[in-house]
Order: sequence, then structure tokens, then C-alpha cells
Amino acid sequence: MILSSDLISFWDSLDWPCGLKDTSSRFIYVNEAYRRIQNLPKSYDIVGRDHGELPTESSQYRDEFQNHDRLVLETKEIKSSIEIHPVGKEKILEGWILHKRPFFYNNEIIGVYFWGEPAQKLDLEVYTIFGKKPGSITLTPPNSTLSKREWEVLYFLLNGANIKRISKEIGLEINTIRKYIDNIKHKFGLYSQSQIVDYCKSNNWDRYVPLNYLVRHRIIN
Repeated sequence: MILSSDLISFWDSLDWPCGLKDTSSRFIYVNEAYRRIQNLPKSYDIVGRDHGELPTESSQYRDEFQNHDRLVLETKEIKSSIEIHPVGKEKILEGWILHKRPFFYNNEIIGVYFWGEPAQKLDLEVYTIFGKKPGSITLTPPNSTLSKREWEVLYFLLNGANIKRISKEIGLEINTIRKYIDNIKHKFGLYSQSQIVDYCKSNNWDRYVPLNYLVRHRIIN
């Protein structure tokens, strides 16, 4: 497939990162703004490569990126994630909300189009857990086993919150929070909160952050 010159010119003119991958998660095109957040030189030929082949610190998250691409193709829906990138020689952390949607050509899905917008507000913990390393934080629940509220409770458990704090943050009675935790244990066949934490972290589910708990505390200028 050959992209039209008008489309490429438009994408090239954008200040925010964007690009296109094929259905195998291999890059077809990226604009200069995307190269900047990935610290890729203009001369680097990205076409035909997957994320794991890029000479960037975020290449270690190839599997997560590809799973997210497949989810977009399977559901035919827009999916979003947060990415933290150390940009430039100074490795200054930048947070970006990356959106993905199916890309159609002649009425057929031929890939995934992605674009980013600056994350103006991020929870302080989003930065401190990654330090100077890049990270990928998904805004989509890892599976449908838990309800939306159960995933919210789990988010706080995985970040070390006790039941009292979870009750305060979510605005529910302590006994209600205990019930949600019991539901989580039952659904995963576990017997304690420590087992919940170990099990979920072993599956990288601690990368999920409910969107309503992202826009807190720290403002990025």
C-alpha cells in the first residue's frame, strides 16, 4: 500500500506524534514528532520494523504494544494507553496519551493508526515507579474477569494502599471494599491480599491504571 503524498504531508505537519503500523505491528510510517519522543534520528529507516527492533529504551515493551495493537484490530475500537518517555540528551520524562484505531484502505482494515496527545496531568506515582526508564501504562482493563469497580480496588491494592485508604479514595464503606477484595480473591482462586498482589504483578496487570485516577496531583508544563 502506498500512502498518498497529501496524507503524509498532513501527518508530517503535526506537532504531536503519529504513525501507522500494518496488521503485524510493523511500522509503515511515523512522523518527526514520534521520532523525537523515541529519540530516533531522521536517518533511521523504521519501515518494516516492529517495536522490539527499534534502538530505543521502549523496545523492551514490544509484547505489550503488539497485544494492544491486536486488541484494536479485534475490537475495531479506539484504545488508549499512557507512555512515559525520557526525551533528548537530558532524558527529560514526557508523558503521552497514545490512542490507536483501525486504519481502513479500500474498505479493509490494513493496519493501526496511532496518535498522541500530551498528558498534562499525571499521578506522581506514574513517574516515580519508572524513574528514568520509559514505561507503558494501559488504560484498558487486562481482561473482563473483574468488574470496573473491582479493577479500581485492585489498582489501589497493587499500589500498596490499605483498605482504609481505598475506602477514602473510592468513596465507599470499608465493609464494601472488603467485599470487593473477597470477590477478587474468589474470581482468581486466591486466598490472601498478598497472593492477589503477587499474581497480578506476575501478569503485568499493575500496568493498568483507571483513567479517573490518572489525572491527579502533578501538572506537566
